Amino acid sequence: VLMGMPYGSMPRKTVPRAEQATAMDFSVLWDFEGYIKYSALFYGYYNNQRTIGWLKYRLPMAYFMVGISVFGYSLMVVIRSMARNANESTADGDDENFVFSWKMFTSWDYLIGNPETADNKFASITTSFKESIVDEQESNKDENIHLRRFLRVLANVLIICCLCGSGYLIYFVVKRSQTFSKMQNAGWYERNEVEIVMSLLGMFCPPLFETIATLENYHPRIGLKWQLGRIFALFLGNLYTFLLALMDDVNEKLAEEDVVKNITRWTLFGHYNSSMENSTATPPPLDPADVPRGPCWETTVGIEIVRLTVSDILVTFVTILVGDFIRACFVRFMNYCWCWDLEAGF
Repeated sequence: VLMGMPYGSMPRKTVPRAEQATAMDFSVLWDFEGYIKYSALFYGYYNNQRTIGWLKYRLPMAYFMVGISVFGYSLMVVIRSMARNANESTADGDDENFVFSWKMFTSWDYLIGNPETADNKFASITTSFKESIVDEQESNKDENIHLRRFLRVLANVLIICCLCGSGYLIYFVVKRSQTFSKMQNAGWYERNEVEIVMSLLGMFCPPLFETIATLENYHPRIGLKWQLGRIFALFLGNLYTFLLALMDDVNEKLAEEDVVKNITRWTLFGHYNSSMENSTATPPPLDPADVPRGPCWETTVGIEIVRLTVSDILVTFVTILVGDFIRACFVRFMNYCWCWDLEAGF
């Protein structure tokens, strides 16, 4: 009921005859082509109508928007998780946090029994408070307010340049991928250039933002809000640019689909005319694998989003494997024969 007729019952659920020989190759399946492209994983398996029902519900547009919304919601979940982890890390009992509260509630020694010792301890705590107040005032004193404003403006200009550069780079590689898709012998990098570039931007841009943010010298909590906002703007801008670049490809596929539909009508007309000529028998059915079919833009967009998701997962896995596991093993076993203490530095 949910998926309708089974595989092989109609052209949109059947691998074309020319692709069946390589439809189960790993390289083809890795690119989500072959049998995966015509499976229940993508929209083209279910329906080929623009609207359904008497309300003219635009099902392809709903499929497209739901996929984008899920991807955008996942970005929101990632940003909220980053904010929660940052708040938990800053809420630990560190000496740099809540300095005056620590001095107020933990400085007194309750084992003191001598009045003179108690007076000395009281004077010591008072002096410590005065020194902490002076240090806090010195740290908050602006030596050159114009320099700080200039550095903050410079930091925002650099971050805006990074955001615009990442958007242009994504638009450029998506356009290049449309050219590569028309090539017969495109390499692995040409087929996966978009996913590689977007994954690398998502991996290297946030640390770059954090490095640039040191110029602003904000309070850690304010700096965290700026950092999370910039990361969200990066992810959302990259996704918007990615979809904007795909729109041109979608328009090309819609035009190609109209041409193929016209060719399909004439092909079927010629097939049945040749079969019925000088014969009263029923013409043989045309196999769904031999029917010409145009590109399905919903399936194309779905494949690109799935590729992007899988690429992000692989990059995250490799980053954790190299950045945490392999580094921990190296420090654990090489610390005995190293010139300094690796565990203290890493």
